[in-house]
Amino acid sequence: MALQYSQPLLITEQLSFRHEDEKNPVFKNLNFSLYPGEAVLLLGPSGCGKSTLAFCLNKLYPEAIDGELEGTISFKGKMLEEFRPGEINRHIGIVFQDPESQFCMTTVEEELAFGLENMKTPPEEIENKIDEALELVHLLPFKHALIHTLSGGQKQKLALACVLSLKPDILILDEPTANLDPASSYELTRIIKELKEEQSLSLLIIEHKLDDWIDLTDRCLVLNRDGEILFNGSTADCFDKYAEELLLEGIWLPSPVRAGLLGKKAGIYKGEKLPLTDRELIAGFVNPYASLHILDKRKTIHQGFEEQIILTAENLSFYKDGKDLLKNISFSVKKGEFVAIAGSNGSGKTTLSRLLAGLYAPSKGNILFNDRSLSHWKEQELRLKLGYVFQNPEHQFIADSVYNEIAFSLKIQRIPDADIQKMVLAVLDQVNLLQHADIHPFSLSQGQKRRLSVASMLVNEQDLLLLDEPTFGQDARTSAELMGLLETKIQSGGSVLMITHDMEILHSYADKVIILSDGEKIYEGVPDSLWKEHEIMKVASLKAPYSEKLRNEMRAVKGRKKFALT
Repeated sequence: MALQYSQPLLITEQLSFRHEDEKNPVFKNLNFSLYPGEAVLLLGPSGCGKSTLAFCLNKLYPEAIDGELEGTISFKGKMLEEFRPGEINRHIGIVFQDPESQFCMTTVEEELAFGLENMKTPPEEIENKIDEALELVHLLPFKHALIHTLSGGQKQKLALACVLSLKPDILILDEPTANLDPASSYELTRIIKELKEEQSLSLLIIEHKLDDWIDLTDRCLVLNRDGEILFNGSTADCFDKYAEELLLEGIWLPSPVRAGLLGKKAGIYKGEKLPLTDRELIAGFVNPYASLHILDKRKTIHQGFEEQIILTAENLSFYKDGKDLLKNISFSVKKGEFVAIAGSNGSGKTTLSRLLAGLYAPSKGNILFNDRSLSHWKEQELRLKLGYVFQNPEHQFIADSVYNEIAFSLKIQRIPDADIQKMVLAVLDQVNLLQHADIHPFSLSQGQKRRLSVASMLVNEQDLLLLDEPTFGQDARTSAELMGLLETKIQSGGSVLMITHDMEILHSYADKVIILSDGEKIYEGVPDSLWKEHEIMKVASLKAPYSEKLRNEMRAVKGRKKFALT
């Protein structure tokens, strides 16, 4: 139920923004308000302007980028342009997708002090404000820690603490859980829920995966693919009345809503409204257990091609700065196999992937690729056979346009220009970037950058593709399309090794799962067996996929009913 207030904190009127190198606006003609103490989900497909809008609301854009902003934004009745540089940031704080992009100091304490000093906080108050902000996010024990030693979840909490230390009226969260393991993601949402209740913060939350946010949300503001408002109203109305339209736009639905919609289409969900909670979902099913098969979207396990091994890791260990980052890891990848690597933030997943890609050399052990030690491959020859997609897509961009980024490796192979054009345009169409072919890669949204990084590897048709979190920041449609492209690669005999925090993807696509914890392999096997390993799940900060979670909920409901009858 949306909260009602007489005076909004923030008002936008006919707001539009266009990047200097693009003809069309990112978003256009936006009219909405944000009231004290309410939490609003800002939803929309990848590339519709959600992050750009967030940056406009606290004056980062257009001041920090070449672009044109039309319309007005007012805060407490005062136009944003009337605020002095940096002044509005006291009132409207933002936490970015990538917390490291906000840090400029070495230690946790120094990072918090930096912001407070810039806001001319009296020196005698700074210490108490630092402690107070760290206590709010459960990070006080790490006050003197070096930032680079923190896990991904801890870095996100630090970014949140830095904003909270300034006591903002509005907190904007731009996909704050995108880089977090499932347990850290849930913990962050609970911290934010506590803050909202204790401090009456107004929240504007940009997210794709919604399950952990629904219970703290009052309203949804939905943008369509053209950057226009599709819906602005209560959370319940949004997902009950507009679920099908949201799906058409590629917007993720909360799991109970998605399950209820599937059940309704199959004629086995009889609830009057689409459910927002598991309890409502279970109550609305004609036969709850029979419904599980429509929710479980597992792909057929790939049989591989004559059980041929394409990659073997033998007793890999990696030391850096006196620390054991990886310890004695062994496994193999078959031709035509989809292998997923998961684990908590800081468990060594990215380090392992960089070893396998030949970017790092192991301290001990060996890596065989196509029956040849990785160290014996020539660099150019290796890249034609083994592709690597970085966790941060910007780390691999080298060209001045989206088209040239994909064409670069093809030109090195001396492929005729006409063939290059055909191949590039085909893969751009596959990843929904054809209309952005001429713009600079850094002008893309985070989700679009991720798709470009994957496309630049897919075009080369390597034997093995290593991907580090390829689906984060993607809407439902583009995520499904990316996974479809990887499935096509598998079916044609290629192999995929993917790092992911997304348990739904792991459950649906992986033939084999490798779980890391503190640099060690603690599980290797099929997904179905993993969900029964409760201690491993806990140690690795994982959560079961929704179909498994719902199955457990149904068992619990059945058990309660049986207990009540006796």
